[in-house]
Amino acid sequence: MEKSFEQCFPNLENVHQKKTSEQDQRYNCIAWAFKDNRRFWWPSSRAFWPLDIDQLSELEAFEQWFEHDGWEETQLPTLEPNFEKVALFTKEGKPTHAARLLESGYWSSKLGGDIDISHTLNELDGPLYGSVLRIYRKPIQDT
Repeated sequence: MEKSFEQCFPNLENVHQKKTSEQDQRYNCIAWAFKDNRRFWWPSSRAFWPLDIDQLSELEAFEQWFEHDGWEETQLPTLEPNFEKVALFTKEGKPTHAARLLESGYWSSKLGGDIDISHTLNELDGPLYGSVLRIYRKPIQDT
């Protein structure tokens, strides 16, 4: 398993030391980025998506969701008081992955249907996810 991680993420070292959960097929990286570990999110008819995606490309569906849910683009990939952040990765212009920023300053990702890890932002750059296209921020809501 670690060998496949090395091939997909050449910048990622010590995967098992960064692991924060066991493998779980119920949810994916997009769901995890939006704090949902109960279902699989993707803008398609076979997965959950919070908005109507009729006639939208995948990237447009993501952009629409971020706007609808109150996210704004930022250039700052680090912690900001009173904001939560999500990074959207793309490869060849298509969304591939999302990660969320933790209070520790590390990012958290679900690697497909596999494990969750804590990592620096550029550790997931590579042949599988491509690289970060945009970072979004949203004011933290009191619950």
